[in-house]
Amino acid sequence: MGKSAKKTLGLLYAGALVLGTGLAATPAKADDVVFACYGGTVQQTYERYIIPAFEKATGNRVRYIPGVSTHFISQLQAQQAKPEYDLVCMDDGPQSVAAGRGMLTPITTAAVPNYADTIPGARGAGDSGVGYGLLAMGLVYSPDALKKANVAAPQGWNDLADTRFKGLVGMPSIGTTPGIFALLMLAQSNGGSVENADPGFAKLKAAKPNIAEFSASSEMSKQLQQGDIAVSVWTNSETARFVKRTGFPLVFVYPTEGSPIVMPMLNLVKNSANPKGGAALMNFILSEEIQMVLVRESRVGPVNAKVKLTPELADGITYGDAAISKLVKPDWTAINKQRPGWTDRWNREVER
Repeated sequence: MGKSAKKTLGLLYAGALVLGTGLAATPAKADDVVFACYGGTVQQTYERYIIPAFEKATGNRVRYIPGVSTHFISQLQAQQAKPEYDLVCMDDGPQSVAAGRGMLTPITTAAVPNYADTIPGARGAGDSGVGYGLLAMGLVYSPDALKKANVAAPQGWNDLADTRFKGLVGMPSIGTTPGIFALLMLAQSNGGSVENADPGFAKLKAAKPNIAEFSASSEMSKQLQQGDIAVSVWTNSETARFVKRTGFPLVFVYPTEGSPIVMPMLNLVKNSANPKGGAALMNFILSEEIQMVLVRESRVGPVNAKVKLTPELADGITYGDAAISKLVKPDWTAINKQRPGWTDRWNREVER
C-alpha cells in the first residue's frame, strides 16, 4: 500500500472516533457540502469512516441529510432553481427518473478524476450518475427453517411458485425494488419481458399459496429471523451485512435465470450551491481507499476497477469481471414506464 493510501486509511480509522450524528441538524454554510444519502447503517458508515476523513483531508465540511430516493426526488423537483443538495444518493431506478427530468449534472473526469477508473457498468446513462457499490438481487433463505420443513433450497426465481414452499415465502411488495425484480424476473424467465409482464403475474398468482407475508424489504430480515418465513428476495450485500451483524445464518442464492444488478448511485445536483464540493466528495468516495472501506463495512462490490480484493474480502459480494458479466442490467427507463400499471395490477391480482 502506498503512502497516500496509508495516510487516507489512517485518517479513516482515526475519524472513526468522531460521530457525525449532529451534522444533519446544523444549517449549511455557503461552502458546506450538502450530502443527501440513505439512513441506517449506510449513514453510520459514511459518518463514522468516510466523512471525517474527507473533511480532514480537504478542509470541506459535510452536512449529511438522511432519507430515501423518492423523498430526494420530490425535494429536487420542488427546489430545481435552488436545490439544497450538492451530492445525492439514489437507487438506480429512481435515479433514471431524476436524470430524465434534468435534475442532475453529468459527471466529467475533469471534475471527478476517479470516474475514469470506474467500471462501465457502474455508470449511469449519459454519465448522469455513478454507482458507489455493486449488489446483486436474488433469493435468500434460512437453512435452519428449510431443514426443519424438510425442504430443498431454492435455485431459481420459478421456485417461488414451487409447491414445496407452501407458506414459507416472504414476498416484497411491488413498491420495493425486490418486488419489482421478482415480477420482472418471473416474467422474463417464462417468456415475457418488461413490455409483457403477463407470465410474471401468472407465476405470482400460482405462488400465492406459498406466500406467508407481503412486506417492505426492511421488515423481511426480522421475519426470517423470527421464523415467520424461510425464503425471500434480497441482495447479496444486505444478506452479508445481516449475517455479519447478527450471526443469524442466511444463504444467498444467485438464481439460475439470472440476478439483476442493483446500484446505490451518487449524483451531482444541477444548480447546486457547491458543485465543486459535491464533485470532490464524489471523487473521494470513488477512490481505491474508500472503495475498500465500503467493501469492508457495507459489503458492496467495488466500482473502482483498480481495487483488488483477497478471496476472503471478495466472498459474498459482487466482484470481478466474471461475476459482473453474469448480472442482468435492468432498463430502468422502460421499467419506470410500466410501474404504474404493474402496481395497479399487483394490488388487484396478487396482494389482496
